[in-house]
Amino acid sequence: MINLKNRLRLAVLSIFNKGNDPMQHTMQYLGDPGLFGPESVTWRIISDVSGFMAGLRALMVQASHPEVVDGFSDHSQLHYDPIGRISRTGDYVAVTSFGAMPEVEQMVSMVKKIHERVKGVSSRGKAYSANQPDLAAWVHYSLIQSFLVAYRLYGDEPLSQDDADRFVYEQLKLAQLMDIDVIIKTEKELMEWIEYHQDLDQTESTLSIMNFLRRPPISFSMKMGYSLLFDAAVNSIPKRIQAVLSVKSTQFGYLKGAFFTSMLRLSMGYSPSLKLAYDRIKKPYPENRWFLDDS
Repeated sequence: MINLKNRLRLAVLSIFNKGNDPMQHTMQYLGDPGLFGPESVTWRIISDVSGFMAGLRALMVQASHPEVVDGFSDHSQLHYDPIGRISRTGDYVAVTSFGAMPEVEQMVSMVKKIHERVKGVSSRGKAYSANQPDLAAWVHYSLIQSFLVAYRLYGDEPLSQDDADRFVYEQLKLAQLMDIDVIIKTEKELMEWIEYHQDLDQTESTLSIMNFLRRPPISFSMKMGYSLLFDAAVNSIPKRIQAVLSVKSTQFGYLKGAFFTSMLRLSMGYSPSLKLAYDRIKKPYPENRWFLDDS
């Protein structure tokens, strides 16, 4: 069992960890609770290892929007390095969730600046710009929904309806910083907005990314953990969006995800960015959160 846990942990770190530390200077801002703070539901949900599945799921859901996925394809290395994009998304989530406000503002500014260059015409003939509020909203809310879905399925403890709604409402702070004008306040609104979105369609870019994600160029030892993660992510996506992505739920997909996250929780603990945030505000760690000692 110990060997299996270590293999899963090493597989995840090898795939998603690019060796960077997005909060390496956070201790310069002692006492700053950041955008959400220790009493938020955001700190609870984002710190859980279910977020690994959320990152992969979010990329899939985002790829179902033609202008979004064509923007990724035309202006990034997404087709060649989709896992790298997931890793960079992880940095963005870590900093905006747990960073001090100067770090949050710097990250948001950097993302907006990158988005200024992402302009063009999609494969279905629609002009797009990554800073368009509607496209930014799709990227933002599909990510938030993925974290919520992943935690609902595989989180370390049950999530009440009040806390689920509170999580969605908290994320309006980040939406506002990103100049997003779509206002979603509850879990129900979020789920319906994603599942029944009118702009979704399949493109060559969609199929290309999904084909890559099915069989990424990773070592044999990593494939077991990744296959569990992939099946769990697919199974959590609404059937309407699955059809756009040309994927289907697999047998035992939920159980695969439950096994994957439980093993990771035992072998990895909780987000090191959360630990840094508590260190920065000089508060004791919650009793239900433990962190891996890499020293």
